[in-house]
Amino acid sequence: MLNVVTADGHGVVRCVPPRQTPPAAAGVTAVMGPGGFTLGREGLGQGDVYYRVGLGRLEWSEDPADLADGSAGPDGCLPAPASGRHLPEPGTLLALIHGLAPPPDATPLPGVRRLALGTTVHVGPEGVVVSRRRPTLPDGPADLLGSVADALSAAPDDYAIVYGGGLSSAFLAVAALAAGHRPRLLHAVLGLPGHRPAPAVVPGLALSRIPVDVFDLLDHHRSPLGGPMPTLPDVEFPRRLAAALTSVAGRTLASAALLEDLAGTRLPDVGRGPRDWRLLTCEPFHLSGVLPSLREAADLLEQGVVRSDRPGPSAPDDAQAPDGPPPPPPLGRRDLPVLTPRGRVALQTVQQASLSVWKDHLDLLGPLLGRADAGLAERVPRDGTILPALDPAVLGAVQALPPKQLGRISRGLFRDNRPMAAAVARHRVRGLRRASSSFDLRLAAAAYLHSASAKIVIELERESALADMGLIDVGAVTGLLKEGPGRADHALPLLRLLWIDRWLKG
Repeated sequence: MLNVVTADGHGVVRCVPPRQTPPAAAGVTAVMGPGGFTLGREGLGQGDVYYRVGLGRLEWSEDPADLADGSAGPDGCLPAPASGRHLPEPGTLLALIHGLAPPPDATPLPGVRRLALGTTVHVGPEGVVVSRRRPTLPDGPADLLGSVADALSAAPDDYAIVYGGGLSSAFLAVAALAAGHRPRLLHAVLGLPGHRPAPAVVPGLALSRIPVDVFDLLDHHRSPLGGPMPTLPDVEFPRRLAAALTSVAGRTLASAALLEDLAGTRLPDVGRGPRDWRLLTCEPFHLSGVLPSLREAADLLEQGVVRSDRPGPSAPDDAQAPDGPPPPPPLGRRDLPVLTPRGRVALQTVQQASLSVWKDHLDLLGPLLGRADAGLAERVPRDGTILPALDPAVLGAVQALPPKQLGRISRGLFRDNRPMAAAVARHRVRGLRRASSSFDLRLAAAAYLHSASAKIVIELERESALADMGLIDVGAVTGLLKEGPGRADHALPLLRLLWIDRWLKG
C-alpha cells in the first residue's frame, strides 16, 4: 500500500491513509506526533521500506512497485520499456555479477530510495528532512552465549536448527541447550564432490540428515523475476535450502548466519604482545608471498592491511609507469575475463561510486553494525528464519567484548571467535568443519555449471540480454564454461551472470 504524508503551507501534516503500519519485524518505525511524522529505521529487520521525497511530500511503501510512476529512468539508467519496468544501470548489473552489493539505499526507480539502517525521514511544518545517525545498541554484559540463548528463548517453542557442522551452527546448538531447549539439528546432504566428513555430534541433540538436490537449488531457470533488483544465488541458495529443510521438518528454522562474522575481530586489531615474531607464520601474510621481516609485517598491520602490493625492493622507483597495469583486485575478488571494453568502463564507474557510498554508510554505522548490515544485504535471505545474530541484545553483547577477547595470536596462528570456540569446546563438541560459510555455494556453483554446461552454452549462443547490451562477450563466457572444473574460481560469478541474464528477459 502506498502511504502519502504531506505538509501544507500552514504547517499541517496529513497522512493518507491515516494509519501508518510498517512491515512487521523490519526494524522500521512510523510515528505521527505533535511535531509531525517520522519514518526511521533503527534496527536490522527482515523487510524493506522504500520512499520518495518531494516538496512537502513523502511517499513510502514496503513494495517498490507502489512507487513506480512509469517515467523514464535517470541519466545513465537503461531505458524503461513500455511496461514501465525500470532496470538498474549496466555497471550495477556487472557489479552484482562480481559480488559487489549496490549502495544500501539504491533502487533503479527514479527518485526512490530504500530506507537504509540509521536513516530517518521527518515531515513537519518546516518540510521534509532526511537525516542519518548511528543506531544505539543496548548496553549489556559481554555474555555472547547467554544473549543468543535469550534470543532463542523468545523464538517459537518448536524450532529446528540449520546445522552445517561448523563453529557457528555448533555454537547455536550449544546456546539452545543453554536455554533449556532440545531442537533437532537438520543437516542438508548436498551430494557435492569430494570427501564430506560426518558433521560434528552435539551431545544432547538429535541430528537428522536430509538429502537435498543441490542442482535444483541453483537452477537459473527458477530464478525469481520480480523485484526492482535481480535476486542472486548468494541469497536464493540458502533461502531454497531453508525451504527444503522446512518442508521436511515442518517447523520454523533457526540459523547461525552472520554470528561468526560479527563475533570476530581482525588481525590488525589484536594485541601482539611480546611474540611479534609469530606474525610471520600467520596465513594472511602468505597471500602475496612470505614477508622478509617482522618489521614489514608489523608495518602492514598498523596500516590495517595484511598484504603489500608495492614493487619488490629490487625494482627501481619508476618501474611502473602511470599508464601501466592496474593494481591487483581486492582480496577474494577476481574479475570475470568476459567483459567488453564498454562493460569494463561501466563496471569501473559504478564500482568506484558504490564503494564510496558504502564506505560512508559503514563509517556511520561503525564496524559491528556495518558488518551486520552488509552481510544481511549480500547473502542472508529474509524468509522468516530465526536469526539470533540480528537480535539487538546479541549485538550489544558482541559490542561489549573487547578485541583481545574475540581473537589472539597463539602458536603462530591467528585464532578468532574465541568466545564461540570456548563455548563449543566446553560442551565437548569435536571435529568441527573448517570450511568458510561460502564454500558450499562456490563448490555447488562449480558442480552445477559443470553438469549443465552444454545446455547453458546453447542457451547463451542463442540469446543473451547482457550481450545484446554490449556488456559481455558470449564467446568468452562459453569458453570458460567449456573449460569445466579447471575454472572453478569463476563459477559463482558465472552463475550470477546466468541468473541476471534471465532476470533481464523476464
